[in-house]
Amino acid sequence: MRLDVKTTRADPGRLLALLFLLLWCFAMPARALVLSASDGLGRGVQLSGDLEIQRDPSGGWRIADVARGAQQSGFESLEGPVQEGFSRDAVWLRFSLARTVDAPARWLLRVRPPRIHEATLYAPDGRGGFVETPLGDARPFATREIHDHNFVFPLNISTEPAVYFLRVRNDGPSLRAELDLWQPVGFEHDRTADYTIMGMLLGAVLLAICMNLIFGAWLRDGLYAHYALYVLCIAALSINRQGFAAQWFLDARPERVAQTLLAVNCFFNMVGTAFMSRIFQFRRHWPPAAYFFNAVVVFNFAALVLTLVGHQAAMATWASAGSTASTLFGTVFVCYLLFVRRQFQYLLPASAFAVGTVLGLYGLLKLWLGDGMPGVPPDRIYWLGTMCHLVLLNVAVADRTRRAERDYRAERERVRAVRLEAEQALEGTVVRRTAELQQTNAALHEEIAARARLEAWLRESLEVERQAIVQQREFVSMVSHEFRTPLSVIDGAAQSLDISKLGGEPVVKQRTERIRRAVQRLTMLIENILLADRLQPENRVLRLETFEMAALARGLCESFHFPGATRLFVDVREPLSKVRGDRALLEIALQNLMQNALKYSPPEQPVHVVLRQTGDIVQVDMIDRGPGVAMADKARIFEKYFRAKTASAVAGTGLGLHLAREIAMRHGGDVILHETGTSGSTFRLTLPAAPLEPGI
Repeated sequence: MRLDVKTTRADPGRLLALLFLLLWCFAMPARALVLSASDGLGRGVQLSGDLEIQRDPSGGWRIADVARGAQQSGFESLEGPVQEGFSRDAVWLRFSLARTVDAPARWLLRVRPPRIHEATLYAPDGRGGFVETPLGDARPFATREIHDHNFVFPLNISTEPAVYFLRVRNDGPSLRAELDLWQPVGFEHDRTADYTIMGMLLGAVLLAICMNLIFGAWLRDGLYAHYALYVLCIAALSINRQGFAAQWFLDARPERVAQTLLAVNCFFNMVGTAFMSRIFQFRRHWPPAAYFFNAVVVFNFAALVLTLVGHQAAMATWASAGSTASTLFGTVFVCYLLFVRRQFQYLLPASAFAVGTVLGLYGLLKLWLGDGMPGVPPDRIYWLGTMCHLVLLNVAVADRTRRAERDYRAERERVRAVRLEAEQALEGTVVRRTAELQQTNAALHEEIAARARLEAWLRESLEVERQAIVQQREFVSMVSHEFRTPLSVIDGAAQSLDISKLGGEPVVKQRTERIRRAVQRLTMLIENILLADRLQPENRVLRLETFEMAALARGLCESFHFPGATRLFVDVREPLSKVRGDRALLEIALQNLMQNALKYSPPEQPVHVVLRQTGDIVQVDMIDRGPGVAMADKARIFEKYFRAKTASAVAGTGLGLHLAREIAMRHGGDVILHETGTSGSTFRLTLPAAPLEPGI
């Protein structure tokens, strides 16, 4: 008997199906997350602990590569949420889902926070392929199937385990992702709670801004306006961080979402850093701390400018590092103020910043550890921290007003006490000063009476003196007039003797000249004395006439008998106008100037009398060759009876120059020392020219 062995050929289709099944089983996670009917209602089902992760540095992998290709074996388990920092690598997440029979088939996968540039879900389509659902802030909000500020993917979950892939990537901000699953009903309740909390936050922000702006206007304190701006920045930062900006303002500009978030964050850092420095008074306690915070403000301003011009990807890491550095420095310095300097007035603002920081750190731990940390979800912790921070900081700012009011009242009470004390002291001073004033008044009355008696005595004395002066003037005038007659007789006798037969004798001629010179000198002295009396205020009456000054000067030179009169030379610079004045007085003025020039000039030197006209002024310059006037005597040579030390050897009374100047000033002119030096002096007499007569 022959046994036939029949060889069968393998079916290629069955082999491919078997191979696909083996690859699919190999790519499946270790276990699938099975969802029941009670899950995803009150709270989301966290995928922490059920995720596998693989990083794609090139960013070019496709779903076929990670699902059935060379990269399918590179996944590793991930404990907690995705925390990739500022890496720009694409991250692939793999997880397996299934549901019980009684659980609904439609579920919602929520990915938070909403600051992910690209988030693409690959769900199995049941035919060996995948359905791609791209989301992320790089896509318009209007294209989302589920309109929520977070990224929400609708899922149809089977009772059989199925593998899902999620590709996430960021371009600039820190990459962090938290995944949870919801039933649609539970998701609606949770989303309503989110929007309610955001509405409460915005209402509280609006109320805080209005109150602080009012306080700032009432109290004229810029800190309240600064705090209002700080609160506005917190609201703007919360709106951007929670994804509401993409939903409300940038639904059609997805490329601006990441840029806006970083710009708002930089502006918040600027305002918050300056506010912290101001409320804790860094400049007062340690100026270098204020300088450091000013540098942080400048750094964030530069980062803001670079972000606005399109460099947000490069600035994200630096902005985060600057914010961290300023927060750590501020924390250390505030602890120094509280525990070392014991500045407990800063306890409330320190508590406000501490609560926000502690709750923020707790939210991070909640993200990392998941359900291992008790409490509400991390986003709710962020809301709670923001609300507590705003409330406590608002209380701190209000407490500043309370302390200012308390200090104002204490200062007012102190001022009131000082004022009462001052009033009491003033009353005592008034009583004392009143008594002193009465005594002073009595003494003053006595002094007034004594001064009245003294005034009467002085009046009598002045009257007696005036009478004596009048009598003296009458006596001097009488004596002067009496002297003229014998002087005229003496001068006539000398002239007769001069023309007699004996006049030719040298001795007789010398004696007659001396007699005539002495007579003329004595006559001029008498004229000056009488002129001084005539120039008294009560006798100032001029006998005005119009005449030529040149003729007056020449006549004086011809009739002048003073020693050396022949040395007088008159130089008239034509044309020369007439002058109007008292001829006799001006003649005396010229005589005094000529006599003064002749006395102080050497016997052999000439004296020039130069007449010229400058404009409407007639000038008479008396130029001598004397020793000049000393610098110390220039200001006094025109004083009455003043004689310089250099003139002690020359006879004179000190009246000549004084009277010449008085006469010139009476005529609207003056006599000045025009030039002086060791080679001589020039005295200038100026007089106004007479107006032209009509018809000339």
